[in-house]
Amino acid sequence: MYSVLLVDYSRRLCRELEQLLKDHKFPFTITDSVSSSNAALAALSDRDFSVVVVHTEQYDTAGLWLCHHIRKTNDIPILLLGGRDQFRLVRKALTYQVNDYLPSPFSASALVHSLYELLNKLGPVPVKKSPAVKPTIQLNGKAMDSNHVIRIVKAYVRDHLNEEITLKKIADMLHFNCAYLGQKFKMQENVSFNDYMLKERMKKAKQLLLSTDLRIYEIALEVGYRDIDWFYKKFKAYAGSSPNAYRRQKAHTA
Repeated sequence: MYSVLLVDYSRRLCRELEQLLKDHKFPFTITDSVSSSNAALAALSDRDFSVVVVHTEQYDTAGLWLCHHIRKTNDIPILLLGGRDQFRLVRKALTYQVNDYLPSPFSASALVHSLYELLNKLGPVPVKKSPAVKPTIQLNGKAMDSNHVIRIVKAYVRDHLNEEITLKKIADMLHFNCAYLGQKFKMQENVSFNDYMLKERMKKAKQLLLSTDLRIYEIALEVGYRDIDWFYKKFKAYAGSSPNAYRRQKAHTA
C-alpha cells in the first residue's frame, strides 16, 4: 500500500477520503493525518510517505507555504485540494510542482481521476524490504546520512536557480571536497550535478513559459542565465524548440 500523509486544515476530509479510497479499492492508506503545516513537516521528517494530500479549504496561504517548504527538501507527489479557483493560486501551485490542484468545491469524481493519474505516476505498489544501512558522509566532522546531504544540495539548487550556482560553491558551504561531493551526488542521483542543475533550470523555464506572461529575457534571468543567446541555445537543445515556439505550441494544445 502507498502511505498517505493527509494535511487537513479544516479537519473534515479524513473520513470522506478514507471511504473513497475503500470504495474504489485504491492502494492508498492514510497513515497520518495532521491539521497544521508544522505538524506536516515534522511528520515528513520522521517517516517516509508516498503521497501528501493537502486539503486547504479556506487556508490557501498555509497550504501553499507548506508545498513550498516540502519542495525545498522533498520530491514527494503532492495533491492540493480545496483552494480557490484563482489564476494566482494555480500559478503558485505549479511553481511548487504540485502534481494536481483541485479548487473548491471539488467533486468526488475529480478526486478519483486525480488519484488514478497519481497511480500511473507512482507505478507498482512498493514491496517492503529489509532496511538497508544507509551510507554516511562527514559534515563538519559529523557523520550524516548521504541522502540528507544530497537533499540539501538539491534544495539549494531549487532555491537559487536565478543565481550563479557551482558545485564548488555548495561544497565550500558544506565544508566538502568538491570532487567527493560530485561523486556522491552522481552515485545517488544517477546524473551529474551539472546535468541535474540544467534539468531543474529548464523545468522551471518551462513552467514560467506556461504559467506566466514574463518575457523570455525575464525568464532567462529567473533561471540563472544572464546571456539570453546562451539561454536560447540551451533551451532549444533541451526542449527541441525555442522558448517562444514552446510557449506557442503548448498554448495551442492546451
